[in-house]
Amino acid sequence: MRKAMRKLAPVWAAMLLMLPVTVNYPVAAYAEEPQRSFVIIGETDLYAREGGGGRSLGSISPYQNVLLAPGAPFNLFDERKPEEWLKVRTWLGDRWIRDDERVLYGTYEERKKTHTLIGTTRLFDRPDARTDTGQSLAPQEIVTIAELRYGPKYVIKSPRAHVQSGIWYQVETTWMGPKWIHSPALMENVYAKSVDYDLKLTGAETAYEVPYEEGKGETLEPGVVHALAKWQYSPYAFTVITWYKVQLPQGERWIKPKNEVLEDYKALNEPVKLTTKTRYFEERMPSYDRNVWLEPGAYKAVQNVGEWTQLETPAGLKWVNLKRALLERPEGIVPIEEAVKLTAETQTYRFPATGEMAHLKGFFSPQEVQAFEKWTSPEGAVWYHIKTFSGTEWVKQ
Repeated sequence: MRKAMRKLAPVWAAMLLMLPVTVNYPVAAYAEEPQRSFVIIGETDLYAREGGGGRSLGSISPYQNVLLAPGAPFNLFDERKPEEWLKVRTWLGDRWIRDDERVLYGTYEERKKTHTLIGTTRLFDRPDARTDTGQSLAPQEIVTIAELRYGPKYVIKSPRAHVQSGIWYQVETTWMGPKWIHSPALMENVYAKSVDYDLKLTGAETAYEVPYEEGKGETLEPGVVHALAKWQYSPYAFTVITWYKVQLPQGERWIKPKNEVLEDYKALNEPVKLTTKTRYFEERMPSYDRNVWLEPGAYKAVQNVGEWTQLETPAGLKWVNLKRALLERPEGIVPIEEAVKLTAETQTYRFPATGEMAHLKGFFSPQEVQAFEKWTSPEGAVWYHIKTFSGTEWVKQ
């Protein structure tokens, strides 16, 4: 009898492996190589070979992570089509699944976490945009019970690739049970940096109680407000969104300027003395134009924006950077007429004390040039101002 049972045991084992099953299984970790992870969001059948065929060997129920089988064919740079298949690790060994809408490229994690919704967000039955319930959550504190982070199914060189990425949160609602919300606006994701300066609004803006555009908000007329914090983020390539937290008579508010704003603004009506020749600019935009200079003397300052000061000059209103002025034209420069030798080792600079290089070693052939100005730094380094075919430059000797 025992011998008969031993003979039957392999047969029964084989029959059990052939039966379709639905199992929740732990994902094994394979430390020897990084594995691509997928999330099953709908009942997905397992097959022994690519393309299916025959009966399924079982199925994976949502929501679970599965790993790409080592050595399986997969290229994230190839567009994935509905007919594609994935070879993944399972409790039955490496098996094939259809790469369809029931599979997301990402990770799933069950964990309880408190968040603060700052905007109204839609509720979905599953982490699938086609399962909108028609219901929403208003701004409030919520508790999520799971997170699903996902990315695009293939890499594309497009600024709009962000629409194929995001995060789903599973929440427990009191009237509908567990539902999902997609990439909601959360106060916990607002990484604002504290600031303390005045902000000049050049046009009318809208203020909100939170950094989220919902509702009518409050209209702010052009003028000066005090900024308490600044938050910048890039939702997708080549785009930066900026929010300012400001102090208003009715309390703290957030604005996302649609017009130009002047940070660290001060209205001035005071004299400024330039002790050295100072480059001027039509706009607050740095450049290497070394042909426009204000002579040393007294000028009237009318406003200050960060490191930029606007002066009244005989040629009209001009912007200067007083902090850079003493680096570009330090005090103590004297006129000279001296010969300076240049070699293949010579490096030249746009200005003597800013560190901005004009030409690297190897640019000049051995030659002798005339210097028309000289400056000795506090450390004793001697700088010569020379003329080259590309303009005037400084060289240290």
